[in-house]
Amino acid sequence: MLSTTPHAASVAAAVLLLASLGLGGCSTSSNATITHTPALMTSGGRDTARSGVQSAILIADTTNGIALPGGPTPASIARRVFGMIHRGRSTLATGTSTGACSNGVKSSAVTNADGSQTTTTDYYYEAACVTLEVEERISLATPATPGNTAGTGTITSYDHSGAVRVVEQLILTVGTALGNETLTMTGTAASTATGTTTSGLGATCVGTPPSATVTCSAAHWGTSVGTISAGTVTGEAIGTTATAGTSGGNANATVSISFFAATSLGVAQASGTTTWGVSGTTAFNSATGTYGYTTTGSSGAGTLTFKDVLYTYTETATLTATGLSVTIVENPNGIVTADTPIATATIDVAGNGVLTYADGTTEPIAAGLLDY
Repeated sequence: MLSTTPHAASVAAAVLLLASLGLGGCSTSSNATITHTPALMTSGGRDTARSGVQSAILIADTTNGIALPGGPTPASIARRVFGMIHRGRSTLATGTSTGACSNGVKSSAVTNADGSQTTTTDYYYEAACVTLEVEERISLATPATPGNTAGTGTITSYDHSGAVRVVEQLILTVGTALGNETLTMTGTAASTATGTTTSGLGATCVGTPPSATVTCSAAHWGTSVGTISAGTVTGEAIGTTATAGTSGGNANATVSISFFAATSLGVAQASGTTTWGVSGTTAFNSATGTYGYTTTGSSGAGTLTFKDVLYTYTETATLTATGLSVTIVENPNGIVTADTPIATATIDVAGNGVLTYADGTTEPIAAGLLDY
């Protein structure tokens, strides 16, 4: 753990102290003029909005491994991992995907000489599969024992000119023990295949077939490149308990999130548990919410809503077959008297998009991660 107190945490502590005096978010002068500092203009308020968008992506990505629109995300990887294990392996093609174009996506697989299988999925900017947006390669080893599989993956995102935006390196394990089926994914991300890591992720989902309930824990850290918050490292620790719907009905999840900000963070799984956390500082804010979504596999839809404690932000994320859209507003809280826009974000099925703050500043999103 780092001993340095992050600026955002200091701001949060100050806000709580002022709030206890009835002055939260305000400043006074000798002539009794009161000036409110908008939440978005504070580092903690901006960090919460940034982490809120990243949390929405991760929650949609990890919850049950169903109802995501086919993008290169933990959930889609989980679906492929479980699908390969339960369907058995087959030889289709090798190298960059040679599968047929289907609405901007190609996918193909090959069984290697050592028995492992590599699946390559390409996502294109156009429905006709012309300009490559993201390539996802997942390789699974031959299970040493039934129900236990290990694998690796690489997700590479490109801009319209073909330049690399982000490269994610993944490690996957799937195991069955005491009736539970567990998928764990860890990953790092950088702007190039050999570049300095500027983001990290850990996620584990556990279920007991044929139970419809799955619990997921995820943690993430990433370095902001935003104009105002450049260099700030923010992180999220997320817990969900999700129950799949039946006969086409909605699945439902309860969600809890802790927000972190510092100059250096990491993610780690608590010893002997499946719970992921953020190391380097203590949480400066938290949120709770719900996620309701359909069980129609990769073309699902859903709505995630959660509210944070410190700023009374309400975030709504809507998942459709074309991607994820996010809206964050600050609700009336004794300092603000009307719903106040904070940020919006749009993310396509390949995980690429943009976060736009209400002040007009932006941060890019690539392959499901902010700031690439």
